[in-house]
Amino acid sequence: MRKLVTIKEDEAFLRQISKEVIFPDVELTKDFEDLKEYTLANKVFAMASVQIGIPKRLIFVKNTDPTDHTKNGSNHITMVNPVILSKKGKTEFLEGCQSCLQYWAVVERPYEIVVRFQDLKGTEHTEKFEGFSATVLSHEIDHLDGIFHMDRAKTFIDMDEKDRKSYRNKNPYKIISKDCPFEYAPIKKFTQNPDIKIK
Repeated sequence: MRKLVTIKEDEAFLRQISKEVIFPDVELTKDFEDLKEYTLANKVFAMASVQIGIPKRLIFVKNTDPTDHTKNGSNHITMVNPVILSKKGKTEFLEGCQSCLQYWAVVERPYEIVVRFQDLKGTEHTEKFEGFSATVLSHEIDHLDGIFHMDRAKTFIDMDEKDRKSYRNKNPYKIISKDCPFEYAPIKKFTQNPDIKIK
């Protein structure tokens, strides 16, 4: 199994802009299988391939139930070269990330996004995602551009897993609006490494 890349080990690697997949890509099937294997074996909702050392625009979603990231489910989502075409509404959730270790942040995300992407064969699709699916996908697509959830923090929190569970129990996934205009606030990039040159 591929090894997780964390901000402690290589923040600069995670901050890079992942490369567009150009079809045909003879390594894509193996890259996807590695990503799927890691995601299904760990307590995550989804993963971007850069998090396991593959800096390509590839994400795999395991589960979009905000109450349980351990479920494997059957409605997996695979996206190659995803692009968010539009977004609206507003939600709020305490986000974490295996690559970002103990750092948690309350983040506002769109309630609805429209995404253009390709499947593993290169066929293009355009789909709408709502609610927690939109939150998960927005988080992972940010990874492809070197953006961490901490960069978008409304409230930044350093906590252990026990405190995180307690916080989420008291502050579950929140829908603020389903149709208001949505724009992210300017990014304030977090770094634990002063040698990282953040643009």
